[in-house]
Order: sequence, then structure tokens, then C-alpha cells
Amino acid sequence: MADPTAEQLQELRDQLRAEIREAHGTLKDLRAEIKTARELVPLLTDEAFSAEVAKQLGQLEEVTKDAMDTSVARVTATFDQLRDVLLGQDRQSRRRGRTPIPDLLRGHPPVEADRE
Repeated sequence: MADPTAEQLQELRDQLRAEIREAHGTLKDLRAEIKTARELVPLLTDEAFSAEVAKQLGQLEEVTKDAMDTSVARVTATFDQLRDVLLGQDRQSRRRGRTPIPDLLRGHPPVEADRE
């Protein structure tokens, strides 16, 4: 194999310099992309975190609403029961022989006395 000529070496050197410039350009682009990615990762993480928080808050809202509806229904039922007792419409108290509150307030004798 013959030694390369000076002209061939100069061509090879120019070709290598062109490839090195291209590699430097590619490296510069890559560094810019890495910088952009590093800036975006926290934003994407924040978005994912925010999405997860919103999802869990939605679930909490559903559970809380169900619990509140159940509690309101219980309180309403208790007040309805109390209203029936106060108005003398409580059938359980009458069956047990208790004098209705309106009758007590009017001065009526107890239910047992009415049966005699």
C-alpha cells in the first residue's frame, strides 16, 4: 500500500474537520434539547401531581357528599320522629301505653286511665 499523498491527507483533514463541525453542531442541539427537557420535567411532574390531586379530591368529594347525604337523612328522620312524638302521632308510644305529649299538655289523664 502506498503512502497517501499530501493532497489526499489534506482532503482527509478537511473531511474530518467537517465531520467534527457537524458533531459539534449535533452536540450543541443535543445540549439544547437536554436543557429544554430539564425545564419541562418539573412542569410535567407538577401537571401529573396536580392531576392526581384533582382526581383524589374528586373521590373525596364523592365520599364526603355520600356521608353528608346519609347524615342529613338520619337527622331528618330523627326530627320527623321527634315531631311525631310532640304532635302525638307516634304510634309506637301509643302502643306502649304512653300518653301523647299534646294530651299531657292539655291535662288529659294518662292512656291507662282511659282504658279502665
